[in-house]
Amino acid sequence: MIGSIISGVIIYIALGMLYYSPVLFGNLWVELLDIKAEEPNYGVLTLVTLLTSTVLSLLLYWTGAETYLDGILTGLAVGSIVTLAYAKDFLFGLGQHSTRPLQTYCIAAGYHLIALPLIGLVMMFFY
Repeated sequence: MIGSIISGVIIYIALGMLYYSPVLFGNLWVELLDIKAEEPNYGVLTLVTLLTSTVLSLLLYWTGAETYLDGILTGLAVGSIVTLAYAKDFLFGLGQHSTRPLQTYCIAAGYHLIALPLIGLVMMFFY
């Protein structure tokens, strides 16, 4: 299980670095939120990523996931929960700091809808 958690952390951070880089959505993200591009707090980021990866790995274990599709679907379920939580937060004002809240929401939620199924898939290599 440790291998699946570590792989999840690595994939989540690596994909986040690409997703929020200038190559993909980084410049747009900064523009939409009207913020300065600066280095994130990597300690807190790593801790939250470790917790997320641990929860996903435990869910795969507890549900008895056996196939790669099980990993993808479990990751998609967790990603959908995150997406719905973001939707609630955006409805209650989280997006008010953005010039285009819907686009900001789609970028934020999209990252998790892509990352978590991918992480679930890779984690199945360890089960």
